[in-house]
Amino acid sequence: MPLLLSSVGTGEHDELYRRRGLPHLFNEAGFETWFISNQSPQGAMIDKLAADAAHVRYIRSPRYDMQLLDEMRRAVESSRAPRICFILHCYGSHFSYHQRYPREFARFRPDDDVAIARKNAERIRNAYDNSILYTDHFLNSTIDYLAGCDACSALLYCADHGEDLFDDGRERFLHASPTVTYYQLYVASMAWFSPRYREHFPDRVDAARDNGMAPANTHALFHTMADMASITSPYIDRGVSLLNSEFEYDRPRYYLDDHCQAEAYEKMGLTPEDLENFRRRGIEL
Repeated sequence: MPLLLSSVGTGEHDELYRRRGLPHLFNEAGFETWFISNQSPQGAMIDKLAADAAHVRYIRSPRYDMQLLDEMRRAVESSRAPRICFILHCYGSHFSYHQRYPREFARFRPDDDVAIARKNAERIRNAYDNSILYTDHFLNSTIDYLAGCDACSALLYCADHGEDLFDDGRERFLHASPTVTYYQLYVASMAWFSPRYREHFPDRVDAARDNGMAPANTHALFHTMADMASITSPYIDRGVSLLNSEFEYDRPRYYLDDHCQAEAYEKMGLTPEDLENFRRRGIEL
């Protein structure tokens, strides 16, 4: 998460202790900044970066992600700022998935809150799919709200990790499995642009469409957000911005291990099955 919110590259982890993040960048660019989270403060680096926002909100139980949109609506209605940046930290799809969505989104059943075991794989996957369905509803509702504001606006969504759900014979579960797999590394990301944004910045919208299947890692988020808002800085690298028509497809990419060391993907113990799954998505590691 800290690398999502900062300009720091995977091989520069120690720079996190010396460099500010996304909220501070948008503060300096004249935006009113909001960090709204559906997760509790943990005393971690993400909290330090979030604290730079002009307004910080942590939502309490039951923590359904539509509450983030409710908070954003209230903020927009009470603000007179000409430019606003919202960072919405979702509750998302962590185990126990059963807790991540209201019961009206329990489309896939049975989805009981069960213990982690292969015998419960169907229920676990159903609950996970329901949590994804709810995330889809949240994103769609947020886009509908932004579209109704008739403003020059854009949205960028990115998950921070995938999940192992007993997807193969390795008995892996969650994103914290000892061995890194395709299922943990391949994540969802999407962008949306309002009609006014498309009118003012057609080149960026075209580049985003062309880079829709670019082999980007989460390091791209900070730089894409800055590019989206027309912010320039010596710390902003447009070579990894997904709104740049010259996105560097051949840029080396690394994985940050549990010891905060940058590792080349080929040294992570990925299996032929993992590599084949990446190839199916058009990604060669």
